[in-house]
Amino acid sequence: MTAEVNDPLDMTSEEMATYEITRVLVDQFFCGEIRYTRLADAIAEAKRHPGSGQKRG
Repeated sequence: MTAEVNDPLDMTSEEMATYEITRVLVDQFFCGEIRYTRLADAIAEAKRHPGSGQKRG
């Protein structure tokens, strides 16, 4: 017999409240393939490397 494993993406609001889990939505800024959580960092990267905001591929 195996132990049941709960999928963390399948948590209910009730379980979140029980375990005092909070969800925070975060803005993400992409400069090329690099992801930033601060717009100022993405802009600084773009200024250091003009054209880096273009996706490569």
